[in-house]
Amino acid sequence: MKNITHYLLVSFILILLSFIMFFIHYLVFGQLENTIYYSFMSLCFIPINILVVTLVFDKLVERRTKLERLSKLNMLVGLFFSDIGFTLLEIIVAGDANIQYLNLDFIDLKTSNNKLKSYEHIIAFEKINYPRLEKLVLGSRDILSNLISNENILEHETFADLLMSLMHLRDEIVFLQYKTLTKDDSTHIKGDICRVYRALTSQWINYLSHLKQFYPYQYNGAIKFNPFTVTSR
Repeated sequence: MKNITHYLLVSFILILLSFIMFFIHYLVFGQLENTIYYSFMSLCFIPINILVVTLVFDKLVERRTKLERLSKLNMLVGLFFSDIGFTLLEIIVAGDANIQYLNLDFIDLKTSNNKLKSYEHIIAFEKINYPRLEKLVLGSRDILSNLISNENILEHETFADLLMSLMHLRDEIVFLQYKTLTKDDSTHIKGDICRVYRALTSQWINYLSHLKQFYPYQYNGAIKFNPFTVTSR
């Protein structure tokens, strides 16, 4: 009720000001007929003005809301890399002897992104520390469940694809947890790991881009101690 009274008071004041300005205009310039004519002409354009202002305002609000939502999602991405993503990428990269030939330079993210997009992401399964990978993925159940249950994650397509690939890998590892891996099992797991690998590198580039734009000090640390650099030492 208080808000309604406030709006009515503001509306009354604005209308009163319009009449006062109209009256002053008439006193100064006279020409009542022309003043009324142009006043009504201005009124005719009010719906169009409202439409334009509404569309622009809605777009600005929508853009701001989207940026805020993406900022929160990137915080979740950062949490993911801190808890599991960095170590996971380090484990997988250890099985990829050819990645060093890409000469990735994460200062130039655009070039690195183009290189990784066209890269095959093939690993040698026998070079993977599978027990470490198994322990990491199985221990990430709560993290993955919390992330995947966040409905806003679906708006972050790259990250959503990564989580789905990782969930599938986890399901396969759970199924084979107490079984001696056969050649077929290793081949199947290798394919799942490669799928995660591709999604993980893509998300890594996106994450670095976000850090570079908003948190340059974290970005400098991330590229200095990134999983590819650690592996090459």
